[in-house]
Parts: sequence; structure tokens; C-alpha cells
Amino acid sequence: MYIDDAYLKRYVSSLCIQIKHRQNPNLHGLFRSEDGSMRFYEARDSVACLSGEAYESQRFRQLQSRYLSTITRLSLCIEMRDPLARGHTMRLSKYAVAIAKELYWRQDRIEELEIGAHLHDIGKICITESVLNKTGRLTSQELRQIRKHTRIGAGMLMKIDFLRPIIPYVLYHHERYDGTGYPFRLSGKDIPVEGRILAVIDTFDALINPRPYREAMSREMAMDELILQKGEQLDPDVVDIFVEVLRQGKIMAS
Repeated sequence: MYIDDAYLKRYVSSLCIQIKHRQNPNLHGLFRSEDGSMRFYEARDSVACLSGEAYESQRFRQLQSRYLSTITRLSLCIEMRDPLARGHTMRLSKYAVAIAKELYWRQDRIEELEIGAHLHDIGKICITESVLNKTGRLTSQELRQIRKHTRIGAGMLMKIDFLRPIIPYVLYHHERYDGTGYPFRLSGKDIPVEGRILAVIDTFDALINPRPYREAMSREMAMDELILQKGEQLDPDVVDIFVEVLRQGKIMAS
């Protein structure tokens, strides 16, 4: 399956129109091909039957790689609606993988995390560009619109089997450790670890990049701010791991 960028842009526009007309958008059509050759679970089942054959294993990995490529480009198309978000998901993917390696996550879980980092804000297609790019203070109605994006994003992934493990990254990354976040006001370790990881790196990336209302912070200042938010907005354990990874130079903030 090859999906060109022009098609992806049209697909994103179509999703935006569905949201505008209060329809229930999802990504199901994006990951189905008419000939069936790229259906993820059909490929997985064929590998299970022929697990001893290197060709089938290689083919399966190729399918996964193509899906990730499509997802990556889809996230870039969505980012184009917000000039301040350019490169955001690529940076988050890099940061998240570094944390996962420190936690000794399995490779398959790290691959899910990469997809989660790319799609965590996919629900922002529900936000009008005037709100998304607003430089002034948001009204209460605009804030409510923005806060819908986690639920909408999760709903878009629900009907795709291989994307269901990604839902926690999408649904919980705006929960706060002190219980004042959204959408469910979860607190502490009740927030799934996927959401707690995304919250830390999402905050860091926002701090080191400029916003209309403030200049970008230096890497060191941003790390200090993460430490200040331990136990309030952010999980202390995840902050400690991420700050240590940065200080050891295992990843470069950009």
C-alpha cells in the first residue's frame, strides 16, 4: 500500500469536515486496501502459520514499517494545521523511546509507543484553526473545544485493532498527577503510564519551543521547570528518568 501525501492531506480535510458536521470520524478507511494485501492482522496470521520461514517474517516487518510510515506522514499532515507544532511529534517520539529504553520496555511496546507519540494529538482535527492558532487568551468555550481532542482522538482509533494499544497515549496525556487534568481528572499512578510519559515530554517540548505569549526556554531552564512540576502536573519518577537521560546526553533536545 502506498499513500501519497496529497491523498493524506485530502483525508485529513475529510476528517475535519466530518467533525464539523458532528459525524463520528475514524481512521478505519486509511488502513484498508482493496486488494487486502496490507491488512495488518491477515499478515500477522500468515506469519503465525509460516513462522519458520524468513520471507514471511521479513514481509511482516515490511508491512509494519509501511504502516508506521503512513502514520508518521499522517501526523505531519495534521501538524500542518498548527504552525507551532511543526516537528512536535517527531521530537516526542525520540524522547519517548529514550524513556522506554531506560524502563527496559520490550521492542513491540516501544513500537507502539512510537505510534502513540505520532498520533497523541490526532483528535486536534476537531479544533478549528482559528482556535488552534489563536494568540490571545482562550474563552471558556474554546477551552472546552480543545479539551475534546483526547476523547475524539481515542474514538478515532477504537475501531482499528492494531491501533487500540495506542489509545492510552491519546486519551490520558493531558491528565495531571495532582488530579486536575482532563478528560477524567485521574491522579497519581491511576493515570496509565503511557499518559504520564507523554505528559512529561509534551510539557518539555512546549517549554523549549516558542509560543506567541512567551519565548522558548533553554534546555536547562526547561529541565528545572519539569522538576518544579514533580508531583503536581507531572509524575516524579518519569521526570527523574527523563531529566537524567537529557543530562547524560543520550538524546539531544531540539
